[in-house]
Amino acid sequence: MKLEHFSTERAGGARWNFGKLYVEHSSIHDATPLADNLRSADRDELAAVTIEPPVQVLIDGIRNSSPCYTIRVTDTGRPCGVFGTRQSDSPGCGVVWMLGTDDLTRHRRSFLRYSRRWLKELHNHYDLLYNVIDARNKLHIRWLQWMGFEFDMDIPKYGIEKRHFIFFKHYERS
Repeated sequence: MKLEHFSTERAGGARWNFGKLYVEHSSIHDATPLADNLRSADRDELAAVTIEPPVQVLIDGIRNSSPCYTIRVTDTGRPCGVFGTRQSDSPGCGVVWMLGTDDLTRHRRSFLRYSRRWLKELHNHYDLLYNVIDARNKLHIRWLQWMGFEFDMDIPKYGIEKRHFIFFKHYERS
């Protein structure tokens, strides 16, 4: 089943419904409610990398990513995650990222069910997706492994806190 089968038009933008969650194009207005409710692992990862507050990281991520999507809880409309890719210095390569709240974990079945389809959508824009992840973020590491990402380089001292991070990547599969 393709993503467009779930699509509806709303307020000039697409919305994809997935049961307890739906996805739509991001707006910088999503940054504050997400920043206020980030999972502690995501908040810790941001603090390890930058001195910027989470809301500014989210605003910059939304502005500089193409595409960028917000995941919302269907019954409340509350944002529970944001993900996207930004162009790297290498053609065809995108820096993939995602931040979420505990609502995303609470609705993990809906999230997991459609995650791989969204990975394919991101690959419509980039052949290679990559980034780094805080080695303490075990839940996201397991999810990335399940999604088929490869982990091939440890970075022992990364970011302002000089924490252990891991480089991960995913190639488009034909």
